[in-house]
Amino acid sequence: MAEKEGKIKIVNEEEGIVVLEEYNGEEYRYEIVTVIEIEDIDYLILLPEDNEGDGEGYALKATDDENGKRVYQPVIDEEELAKLQEELAKED
Repeated sequence: MAEKEGKIKIVNEEEGIVVLEEYNGEEYRYEIVTVIEIEDIDYLILLPEDNEGDGEGYALKATDDENGKRVYQPVIDEEELAKLQEELAKED
């Protein structure tokens, strides 16, 4: 992980909450506003819990590891983000 990257602290899909920790140690709570499935992969779309319309959103890719445990990764690939934006636009 790069020096200036944060980390995913908590993901609770049942409650719709994700906690991200910034590189400086500050924690931020996000609401899972929707889950999109593309090519058998779930993507969690997050907005800040106290979203006033100006907060930055995030997308997490949810997959299962070799032991069947759910793992999450931030979506940073531009093509993958473009696919997500297309799917979100279809839902509007």
